[in-house]
Amino acid sequence: MRVLRIILLGIVLLLNLVNALFVEAKEGLRIVTSFAHDASIIKAIGGDKVIVNSLSHGIQNPHYIQPKPTYAALLNRADILAVNGQLLEVAWLPTALSSCRNVKILEGHEGYLKLSEGVDTIPYAPEDLYDTPFFHLNLVVGVGENRIGNHHYYIDPGNGLIIAQNVYRKLAEMDPGNEPYYKANYETLISKLKEKMVGWDAAMEPYKGVQLVTYHRTFNYLARRHGFTIFAYIEPRETIPPSAAYMASLVQRMKSNNIKLILVEHYQNKKLAQEVANQSGATLVTLATSVDEELGISDYIQMLDKIYEELTKALRVLNKS
Repeated sequence: MRVLRIILLGIVLLLNLVNALFVEAKEGLRIVTSFAHDASIIKAIGGDKVIVNSLSHGIQNPHYIQPKPTYAALLNRADILAVNGQLLEVAWLPTALSSCRNVKILEGHEGYLKLSEGVDTIPYAPEDLYDTPFFHLNLVVGVGENRIGNHHYYIDPGNGLIIAQNVYRKLAEMDPGNEPYYKANYETLISKLKEKMVGWDAAMEPYKGVQLVTYHRTFNYLARRHGFTIFAYIEPRETIPPSAAYMASLVQRMKSNNIKLILVEHYQNKKLAQEVANQSGATLVTLATSVDEELGISDYIQMLDKIYEELTKALRVLNKS
């Protein structure tokens, strides 16, 4: 009787394992992204044919994510690794991948997706990078190849169209049987994004030529799209905190040139930015630059909606003053 129970238990366990494997096979492509805004684009195109996990949250500093032990399990099971590229993840993703045994998602293999492919990136000026981690990495990968551009390209909705196209092509390549499904979702997404862009561009048109200060070099693509001029940065060089002397000089230059707007992200030093704003008489505006439920932002288009909503509100007030 005991032997029979053991045999039956073994059969049940085997059936459960087979069922689990069958369910997993039906679940579709497993995709890991560096950032939440990219995950939202992939979910919109992949729908119920994909399982997407972001390694970071939208409220975090994208340059410095602390790798977790759970990353290894996600990366080892992934069919695709979707990265921002342009070295945004360089301080932490290589560490996360060091314990990964999944060769197919590494750069140069079929499961690797660099989302910046095809983007007209804005090169960093030498003075922006000098004596920073990015400067030394630029030397390693080759300045002549121009492989490193400003990595915050996704803030321009026009580049969102390129990201979506890269996602669609990779999903279709990895899962050709569901290509029509991905194509329909992709076309729906870009149609909605293009429709939104008409309104966003119209809202920004009256403010072409506005000069502003940003904390980090995050909004360069937005500035290029709408004809803004970035007068200066609170960070003197990429990711380098300002000295007291630099801040004093910045405040004086802002006063002399009547600069009245500072843009900052949620993860940056808002206390320091507010000090610059108070001393210069400028308005400080905090903009969300990724998807995060804590900020009430559930997808890429909603992120851009929030950016343009806050920016329009601030520019209208400044325009009246």
